[in-house]
Amino acid sequence: MAVSSQFRDYVLDQLAQLGPLDTKHLFGGLSVRCAGQHFGAILNGVFYLVADVQLRAELEELGGTPFSYARAERTIEVGRFISVPEDVLEDIDTFLPLARRSLQIAERDG
Repeated sequence: MAVSSQFRDYVLDQLAQLGPLDTKHLFGGLSVRCAGQHFGAILNGVFYLVADVQLRAELEELGGTPFSYARAERTIEVGRFISVPEDVLEDIDTFLPLARRSLQIAERDG
């Protein structure tokens, strides 16, 4: 599924305060990078952040879910990518601190 350029631009605009952003192709979606560091993804029209256990719990409390996909009659869950609920994505005061933490996690974990 192609990523909507409008959604991509919206996500990048919301993240602009983090620093220089770019995207690269990733599993039919886009990897979102800040200063070359992959910390997010747009997959199937949803924005995901790279998360550790603590950030994952916080995002799930806000309504986020892990990225998953079907393969050979089973569902594979990628617990490192947690979705950002639409209402959180729209609330820059909530979203931006979560995105900063995700970037720090990505930098720390490489």
